[in-house]
Amino acid sequence: MLPVRKYIRHFSEIWENSPGNFPAFSKEYSSQEKLSREANYELFQEKIKAMQNRKEIKAAKSDPGASFFPMFKAFLETVFDFEKDHLKVILSEEFKNVSKDFFYRAREFGPELKPTDIYQGMRNVWIMNGLQLMMNIPVKITPSVFAYSMIYPYSDNLLDDPAITNTEKEEFSERFNRRLHGEDVHPASFSESQLFKLVEMFEEEFPRTDFPMVYESLYAIQQGQTNSLKMCTQSGLSDEQILEICFEKGGASVLADGYLVAGRLTPEQEQALFGYGVYLQLLDDIQDVKEDAQASTKTIFSCLPENDLGTFVNKTIHFGRTALAEMKCFQGSENDEFISLMNRSIETMLIESVGLNDGWFTQEYLDELERFSPLHFSFVREKRAQSKSQRFALFQKYFESAKPAAV
Repeated sequence: MLPVRKYIRHFSEIWENSPGNFPAFSKEYSSQEKLSREANYELFQEKIKAMQNRKEIKAAKSDPGASFFPMFKAFLETVFDFEKDHLKVILSEEFKNVSKDFFYRAREFGPELKPTDIYQGMRNVWIMNGLQLMMNIPVKITPSVFAYSMIYPYSDNLLDDPAITNTEKEEFSERFNRRLHGEDVHPASFSESQLFKLVEMFEEEFPRTDFPMVYESLYAIQQGQTNSLKMCTQSGLSDEQILEICFEKGGASVLADGYLVAGRLTPEQEQALFGYGVYLQLLDDIQDVKEDAQASTKTIFSCLPENDLGTFVNKTIHFGRTALAEMKCFQGSENDEFISLMNRSIETMLIESVGLNDGWFTQEYLDELERFSPLHFSFVREKRAQSKSQRFALFQKYFESAKPAAV
């Protein structure tokens, strides 16, 4: 059994001890610098639109990397101010190749999925690829990397569908839990049959008798998902209970990432991955605070009054810096650079999320945090209003302009 309760207690203590004061950031951006970066953003968008031209697409098919990635590198440098060491990781050949590989495998496995669903799974692929890098494991799409990342668009979309009753969701969770435990379960829907096929991929790469902890990690994430349903169905949950459920769901998810990458982990690595997952869950909760509140879904953030939200964002940043420091237990050759990249990426998304959810924060807090955003919050909101999937759109243009060598 995985000591999930122990890890929840450990990171709950770190959370409680994380200060609520405004964190120090490495760089402040003047209004003029923001305007310059916004102009670069607009230029990049224009170039992406030009790739839809048939002649441009035809040229891209012969050498898609030459047409897209130099532009994307310039975008990350001149808009979001990523450092050279960060770009070396993001734009490495390994990361480019696995992204394309996953996209086309996903389209073959689930032709009914929307491109946005595949992008949802790809976000988890990048997490698992990062763990491969940190563990000195070849960065590639293994059967388990593919299967676990594909579980997200199927199970999450089912659990998040308001048209499906809570009773039906609980019944699905019970059937899926039995299948994860190796039982022969008849799927009740097409989505379940797809999920059960994905479980088979785990079993082929990691036989149950040889890798029992792989399946313990899968049970843990399934238990976390099941417990998270209480946040929709039960009233009167205490703040402590909400915190534990959020931490369990997020921590167990990335812990499973680690086991499905390596097969085996040390206790120190387990705990570090659990903390990384908690941090990502807190980010998700901040990003989705408006939707969660409207859906009456309880999270640490959606239950707070406006004046408290800034303090909790501050606590999240302090918590994340402490939690990510534990990832130094991994001995990958580029571990320090990758931890720095993770921290930079998450904090950039946190700042953007505050700007997008401006109605949930005091003006004083918005003004203070905006100083450390490379873009004006008004510009960020304008771009999100134009397209709710800006990051997805960038990759969609690339993938649709290039055909794989083999599918």
